[in-house]
Amino acid sequence: MGELLEELREDLASSGFRSSVVSVQHLPDLKNDLGRLVEQGIWDRGSYNQLVSHYGLDFRFEPPGDFPAAQSIILTAAPQPKVRARFKLRDTTYPAVIPPTYAHDTDETASSIISEHLARKGYRMSDAILPVKLLAVHCGLAAYGKNNITYVDGLGSFFRLRAFFSDVACGSHIWQELKMMDTCRDCAACSRACPTNAISEGRFLIYVTRCLTYLNEREDEFPEWIDPGWHNCLVGCMVCQDVCPVNKDHRDWIVDGEEFSEEETAMVLEGVSGRELPRETIDKLRKLDLLGYRSVLQRNLSALTRSSG
Repeated sequence: MGELLEELREDLASSGFRSSVVSVQHLPDLKNDLGRLVEQGIWDRGSYNQLVSHYGLDFRFEPPGDFPAAQSIILTAAPQPKVRARFKLRDTTYPAVIPPTYAHDTDETASSIISEHLARKGYRMSDAILPVKLLAVHCGLAAYGKNNITYVDGLGSFFRLRAFFSDVACGSHIWQELKMMDTCRDCAACSRACPTNAISEGRFLIYVTRCLTYLNEREDEFPEWIDPGWHNCLVGCMVCQDVCPVNKDHRDWIVDGEEFSEEETAMVLEGVSGRELPRETIDKLRKLDLLGYRSVLQRNLSALTRSSG
């Protein structure tokens, strides 16, 4: 089995993916990690429930019922850049950054590589809905930053995680305690830069409900205490990642995405519903993996254009 998994790791690496494999025996450990945060009051139950509801975090800490033979979890980290969309408005073009992790196309690539590799050897896989950041740190694929974002050697925080169940026995593997990067010990760049004070020096978990990423993705109006000048991304936020020293070789990795005409920008700012948008505009949003954020685009783009002057 070790040879099979090593060949799979090489297959994934040839497409730029980093990967790790752990036993399904650690699923209770992941579940207990989340429960412990709430029980100890590190993560208050109210904000935890808000987050679970908002993101639909229906974690499943056991293999699917139709896959009882699952023995291992394959975790992948796909390199991803920032994407810069452009919106034209009154003869001005406004750049709108979309952070890494929002593009989903690498999920399908990872799934295809893994399923094809395992099928050749008579094995199978299925999707796993798990807290992938916790999993990545436990298995040594990543380490936490002070901002609760995970970092992978050579990629910084510019990657997307995805997990899969397989019926391959993983044998020996790494499972370690959760830890923060050594470079965070004497660094406060992210906590100083965070405009909403969501990152605390004396706390391992950030104040999630103060995080601009969380607020940018909720459908509610922005709280009154949010300064319009803090907005820097169409969804999410890049402030803490851009100032992080670990990202010094990655922070400028940005690719150009879709460009929206004056008419398209006006429709977004007017809150035209998805059903009424032209097919071409919907296709652009789909390519940016923003269809799931249509309900917040009007508010976010309006705030972003105002903060850009």
